[in-house]
Amino acid sequence: MAVGAESKAVAASAAATDGGGVKQLRRGTAHDALYDIAFDGQRGIAVGALGAVLTTSDGGASWESQPAPVHNLALLSVAIKGDKCIAVGQTGIVFTADDCKTWKASPSVTKSRLLAVGVNAQGLAYAVGGFGTILRSTDWGKTWVPQVVDWKGFTEGGAEPHLYDVHVAEDGTPTIVGEFELILRATNGGSQWKALHKGERSLFGLTVLGDGRAFAVGQSGGVLASSDGGATWRSLSSGSGAILTGVYATPTGQLLVSGSNTALLSKDDGVSWTRVSSKFIANGWLQALAAGAGAGGKPRLLGVGSGGSILEIDL
Repeated sequence: MAVGAESKAVAASAAATDGGGVKQLRRGTAHDALYDIAFDGQRGIAVGALGAVLTTSDGGASWESQPAPVHNLALLSVAIKGDKCIAVGQTGIVFTADDCKTWKASPSVTKSRLLAVGVNAQGLAYAVGGFGTILRSTDWGKTWVPQVVDWKGFTEGGAEPHLYDVHVAEDGTPTIVGEFELILRATNGGSQWKALHKGERSLFGLTVLGDGRAFAVGQSGGVLASSDGGATWRSLSSGSGAILTGVYATPTGQLLVSGSNTALLSKDDGVSWTRVSSKFIANGWLQALAAGAGAGGKPRLLGVGSGGSILEIDL
């Protein structure tokens, strides 16, 4: 069954638990894949292979397929603020929807894969991707301007690194992670870039909280943490050698990290970790994490990944 052909009723009926605190809310075919998920309150969206778009209005309890804005390319990342959504993907495609339903293609300014997009409440957006691609938009993703970075100041020989995730703060400051363990931040409207951290591993996932804490995850079980808003970073021992792709953090010190055939949970800001025991996770990859507002305001933490799966994970 194609991802776009599944109804909300079918998705709901597929829900199953494995006894490990993980519930499978949806699963497509073996060839399906969901690459990103994002929430603003109870409203959420997930995107994936062949332009798949799934939406929820109840904090992720149930999901409904939308008509795909593109059918031959993957959407690799999505961002949502209020009623507005931005999705990006292969060959530099960008789609925007002022109602998170009616998608329009933005003029293309790159052919590089766009691997992540972030937006703040003012509509300032950054998209990042292959070979050092950084794009900036001030109109909710409708138009974009490529950002020029002198990579010789950040990488050996000026190599253009793949950039895998981006966070846009409400003051407009972007933070980007990517190859060579780079953590970059821009000032002056994106005109000046500074490396906050460099190393050897690729970093695939990033989260920045409003209390000054931030976390990045990547290759070889890599987890980095900051307690000063990202100005400085320290390495945490996750006890894992897996490829880690996504990270979610709560204000009370709980961390969940997703990855290849694994998910890791910490309840003390990353000091100690346990592996989430779940057949749904062990038999596939979990690409991204996000939390929607559930019943009574309690967050519902969800992950998406291989097989077009959507998993609910208890912290």
